[in-house]
Amino acid sequence: MIFKELNKPYIIAEIGCNHNGNTELGLKMIKSAKDCGADAVKFQYFTKENLFTEQYMSDLDEGSVKIENIDKWETKELNLDGVSEQIDEFINDKEQLGVFKKYCDDIGIDFGCTPVDADGVYFLKEINSSFIKLASMDADNLEMIEAAIDTGLPILISTGMADLQEIDAVYNLFKSKKFDNFSLLHTVSIYPPRDEIVNLNFIDTLNALYDCEIGYSDHTLGFSVPLAAIGKGVKVIEKHFTLDKEMFGWDHKVSADEKDLKIICEEGNKVYRTLGSSYKVLSPEEIEKREKFRRSATLNVDVRKGHVLTKEDFVYKRPGTGIRPGEIDYVLGRKFKNDTKKDKTLLLSDFD
Repeated sequence: MIFKELNKPYIIAEIGCNHNGNTELGLKMIKSAKDCGADAVKFQYFTKENLFTEQYMSDLDEGSVKIENIDKWETKELNLDGVSEQIDEFINDKEQLGVFKKYCDDIGIDFGCTPVDADGVYFLKEINSSFIKLASMDADNLEMIEAAIDTGLPILISTGMADLQEIDAVYNLFKSKKFDNFSLLHTVSIYPPRDEIVNLNFIDTLNALYDCEIGYSDHTLGFSVPLAAIGKGVKVIEKHFTLDKEMFGWDHKVSADEKDLKIICEEGNKVYRTLGSSYKVLSPEEIEKREKFRRSATLNVDVRKGHVLTKEDFVYKRPGTGIRPGEIDYVLGRKFKNDTKKDKTLLLSDFD
């Protein structure tokens, strides 16, 4: 898969850890994403040990550090207390990701994953992931990006929390490595962001600055913003996905459910098809319709042979098969070749 060769929106259903660690639920979600029209699913691969310090993990468990979509909560259904236990329960391991990758291959949907360290990057290379997705937290981690480049796999990287100087550094690294199969994703790393900070117009800036596919990773509620991004010409869309927005877990409330995802896929492709060209191009259908809907000079009186045409002799009526309004000066003041009846569509051949 080559991002610059996409000819339609590439919709990624970000399952992440929304399967809550349940392999059967994960498989069901992959099939559902495929049925909704998604082109790919994406998971996450991390552990407590390679993502958090012990103190940070303790602060999350105690609630002294809070993240929008990860918080301390208890449920009788899952019998989990604290973020640490949630992570142990919900995260993907290599065996589970291998099962998901094989199932994606079997049913014909792309598989992608977000690693957080070199071990994860090399594992994705080993299972021949369709792409590597680097999270916004690694937009300033050039060492991590370089490790992903070395795999040769297509790369997506979110740019949430990154300023333009940092995005420049990422882009320049790709180019210095002569690696072109990547996409920079405009992202706002808030779950969910206020409408006023989504800033879709920045997509235009990214397109103007960088010679690569610009995409959009969405954390808003619903489906309208991904469709708006597609309306700006974006061809790579990532959206969190769940089967139930009320399910216990981290990202369910900011995710698209099956109804939302189907709308993004179906209407997104429709929106993209309507973008067309930046040039005014008349379709064959419109050209054909001109003859039916435009108007021609039409006699409003009977005239005799030799009569000199004046503006009082005609009006404009359909069809548009005769002398058009812009051509009338060619025949004003000229003589008719023959007697001609009222309501005749005038042609150049009617005049001497």
